[in-house]
Amino acid sequence: MKESKPTAAGSFITTPLLLLTTGHFVTDLSQGALPILLPFLKELFALSYAQVGMIVLIQNVTSSVIQPLFGYITDKVTLPWLLPASVLLAGSGLALTGHANSYALLLAIVIITGLGVAGFHPQASRVANLVSHASVRGRSMGLFSVGGNLGGAIGSLGMTLLLLLPGGLHNTTWFLLPASIMSLLFLRHRQRLEVQPAAKKEAAPQAEQAQPVVPKALLAILLVFIFIRSSIHTGLSTYIPLYYINHLNGSPLYASYLLTIFMLGGVVGTFFGASLSDRLGRKTIILLSMLISFPLIALLPFTGGFVTLLLVSAVGFTLISSFATTVVLAQEMMPHRIGMASGLTIGFSIGLGGLGATLLGAFADYYGIANVFTVLAALPIAGALFALQLPGAVFRPH
Repeated sequence: MKESKPTAAGSFITTPLLLLTTGHFVTDLSQGALPILLPFLKELFALSYAQVGMIVLIQNVTSSVIQPLFGYITDKVTLPWLLPASVLLAGSGLALTGHANSYALLLAIVIITGLGVAGFHPQASRVANLVSHASVRGRSMGLFSVGGNLGGAIGSLGMTLLLLLPGGLHNTTWFLLPASIMSLLFLRHRQRLEVQPAAKKEAAPQAEQAQPVVPKALLAILLVFIFIRSSIHTGLSTYIPLYYINHLNGSPLYASYLLTIFMLGGVVGTFFGASLSDRLGRKTIILLSMLISFPLIALLPFTGGFVTLLLVSAVGFTLISSFATTVVLAQEMMPHRIGMASGLTIGFSIGLGGLGATLLGAFADYYGIANVFTVLAALPIAGALFALQLPGAVFRPH
């Protein structure tokens, strides 16, 4: 089977990378659509904030925490059907969400959606790494990550518009259309995306050589950092709509604008930060993302109107500017386990952010949702402390 070759440094955008980026966009539509649905589902099923947090936790466990398992498998076995099957499963689950008639059924549908998301990310990010030249790997992973973050942003806006149309929650059915189209595209271009696992590519003598030792302590620090960043991001994307709709009795449309702008800021920040990391170093971007996010999040409850829109955009930009950078850093720490590295960073540690959202939900039930933002504002300080422990110098070319 012919395998894709890494691109030259000057031309990092290729057909396989564009396919993976588009598939990432379609798969992650559900990540943006679900937070918009939460206030309506809360009212429909008379849920507490803790129960809302449980929805977010289950979504994160099934879509993210189990990703290392898929990463482990794809490092060892070629699964050409996984990309088309995963994107279709994620879209089908999201399409069914608006048709749930009980809380238990809703949780089951969230699991279906999550499994589709979990199956897609390790394989797709692994292939994106292997078809990219080492000197532009940050930019390549940045483009791939932009697809997912843009999907989250468009998913929130699209879900808002669909809820305004006749049919309300039942309009989630429309999300099956892009998933079906993307699944067919993956099937059509399957051979371009078949990259053999590292274990099979190595010759027998090479296979016997000792593989590089994974710096486990540094990897653990990186995963803790990602967990903190994910808790902030998941907390903001979950509780911004709930705060403005349920606490301030604001317009659901305005709340969706806030969430969409927040995610679009992350889209721009993802590529910008990843590109700079190729020049300034991974650690620099990771540290700055926390230091700049801290004052911006702290200001959020004290603003309103257009100023809030600008502020959430800036928060999204700075907070998520380190997203692709942390993925690439983990892949560099685990060069022979790229799928596992992707599963750990995009999946496991990010998914644990759902646990943070659940804890924040319980906190909101006892102390009020307004106080949640005080906790969220303090978390970047902890993130910066862990970022300082990562390898590399600050403002030093990678």
